[in-house]
Amino acid sequence: MLGKTHFFVGIAAALAIQQPRTFPVLVAGTGAAAIGGVIPDIDSSSSEAHRGADKAILVSVLAALAVIVADRVFHAGIYEKIRSDSSIVRVVIGIALFLAVCVFGRKQPHRAFMHSFAALLLLTACISIILPAAAPYFATAFGSHMFIDLLNYKGEQLFWPWRRRFCLHMCESDGIINKALMEVGIVGMILLLVMSAPARNALGAALTHLPG
Repeated sequence: MLGKTHFFVGIAAALAIQQPRTFPVLVAGTGAAAIGGVIPDIDSSSSEAHRGADKAILVSVLAALAVIVADRVFHAGIYEKIRSDSSIVRVVIGIALFLAVCVFGRKQPHRAFMHSFAALLLLTACISIILPAAAPYFATAFGSHMFIDLLNYKGEQLFWPWRRRFCLHMCESDGIINKALMEVGIVGMILLLVMSAPARNALGAALTHLPG
């Protein structure tokens, strides 16, 4: 499927399954899900895949920046949560390992290592080192990427390094099913964000402060 589809479906799946209870976890989890949803496509073996890889990297960077901005502007408490859950040394080690895995994955054939359970486990472990609360969101979005790509004609090496590829041969990556999944992902993401516990709590607090 296309990167936009993975982005929205990944976030929607993570929010639906993980059910964030606090605003810091909502922001950090959404950011981690955005990265997890697109990062598998940094692998590349053709000019088209290279373009997809560049988009995946761009989305990942923008998602990380969005979390930082939200933390600074809206005082989301992400920095405080990272500081309380992880030391600076752990954060540096986690980021370094995450980048190392991605560099390795980028050099592999498309839908090989970066579309495997091995990559899922390794990258989730890296996120867990940085911010444990965000790891389940990243893993869920990454898993959703692998799952919906199974619908395509091009297989995935789910059990890398085993070379056998798996797919269901149901659709092209840019066809009508891709479009339908993207639309469902967009609607689902919006509804889940609006109906999340932090959003409901914020609305309730705002209503209690209304005059009269």
